[in-house]
Amino acid sequence: MLLICLLAAAGICVSHGNVQQASAVSEVISIPVAMYHSVTDEGKSPGQYVISPSMLENDLKYLSERGYHTVTVTDLVAYVTAGTALPEKPVMLTFDDGYYNNYSNAYPLLKQYGMRAVLSPVGTLTEQFTASDDTGHEVWSYCTGAQLKEMSDSGVMEIQNHSYDFHSLSPRRGCLRKSGEDKASYQETFLSDTRRAQELFVSLEISEPVCYTYPYGACNDETDALVKQYGFVATLSCEEGVAHITRDPACLTGIRRCNRDGCMTSEQFWSGLLAQAEKGD
Repeated sequence: MLLICLLAAAGICVSHGNVQQASAVSEVISIPVAMYHSVTDEGKSPGQYVISPSMLENDLKYLSERGYHTVTVTDLVAYVTAGTALPEKPVMLTFDDGYYNNYSNAYPLLKQYGMRAVLSPVGTLTEQFTASDDTGHEVWSYCTGAQLKEMSDSGVMEIQNHSYDFHSLSPRRGCLRKSGEDKASYQETFLSDTRRAQELFVSLEISEPVCYTYPYGACNDETDALVKQYGFVATLSCEEGVAHITRDPACLTGIRRCNRDGCMTSEQFWSGLLAQAEKGD
């Protein structure tokens, strides 16, 4: 059962039907968040950042059988800022980078199980494969703009910003400032890259992202300040753990996620994570 810790003096839990209603600013809802990448059984064995479609289906079955309901970043924002109720036993599924196999394999499974997810594609890869004739490869292709729009329009995949062209470890680590780069130049580069990704999604008639998904999870106080300056209300990190959501908008910064390692079974990955959320750890 979802643990709702009321830190207010009353210290009680309020539940109405299948939703958890807010009753105090100090309320904390602990939400397990999984971070997926590639979903394919072609060309690669399951590994740290690759799972098979059957493994993803087992994950969805595991969650469904235990009464969990998927939420998106927009749902969390609505809870924090507008008091909109979250479902009982919420869980968030996120997919990074925008692999084509997220469209060919993950998207149909999510639809089949009535679940939703957050997809954070890399802008430059979206543009590259939108303009290319060499698409649809299970291992190395990325989603086209039309595929992203289809998934977004369906309500199954919520699109968020994973940078336009910061998905690299060289010459900088993700979106961090390079060694020797002056502050003013870095800030302009960061904001320009971010703007380019936002404009790309808007040009595809996809809702403008409200969340920045840090490439490689690389972030610091400087990046947090720039993200807020741009206007994002949430960020996704790669820090392992459970997300703790309150009525304080600050809880949406650096939302924790656990990487879904393909070397683990659904039971091995989810049992500990769900237990951690239930305890509120």
